[in-house]
Amino acid sequence: MANVTICGYLRTSGGDQIPLRTDSVAEGTETTITTDANLTVTAQDVGTYKPGTTVMSGEIIAPHGVAYCYILRQGLVLSVMIPNVGGVSNQEAMLSTPVVLRPGDQIRILASTAANRTASLLVKTSSGNTRIFTGLPSGAGTTQLLDITDSNSIGDTLQGQTIVQACLLSVDGSKIVSSGGVWIRNASGQLAGAVPSSNPSTVEPMWSNVNIPIALNFTASVVTNA
Repeated sequence: MANVTICGYLRTSGGDQIPLRTDSVAEGTETTITTDANLTVTAQDVGTYKPGTTVMSGEIIAPHGVAYCYILRQGLVLSVMIPNVGGVSNQEAMLSTPVVLRPGDQIRILASTAANRTASLLVKTSSGNTRIFTGLPSGAGTTQLLDITDSNSIGDTLQGQTIVQACLLSVDGSKIVSSGGVWIRNASGQLAGAVPSSNPSTVEPMWSNVNIPIALNFTASVVTNA
């Protein structure tokens, strides 16, 4: 694993851009991305830099691989933005939920090597709740995806809510045999919903519009054949 530069920007509701850049980011370690000191004098958390500003969209670029990116507030995932690998993206990514920045809000990202197999499920519910679930396949078998905040299953985290948007990031491609993406199964193991996967190294990931009610003991998992 290498130390890399993560860069990008956020766009506000007024059309302004907040430049972002952090150098020497260790791949495989979740990191805070600050403003670009070349343009903002000092590197600052986004909430400290422009409190009261509404951010709507943006672009976050990692050079080799990326698992997820989100805005953190007081220990919780406030809003998710689909990150990209350099040279692959062709349009700005919308935040899952627009955010009025507050002091202390941070942008967090998990950059990875191009070969890292972490599967990341980004979801938004009809109530506006956004969460991230990840797992690391290591061969043939089933890998359950767990909440990055508390390591709970999707049923424990989102019971009583309905997922309306989702995106699965994975480099595994044809190795994934769970309908080509993630299976969301009910307590009896029956399929409640599926989300296709995107390899951010080869194609810009996009949100899928879905309608998946979640109840207790539901699981999210990917099945791989190698």
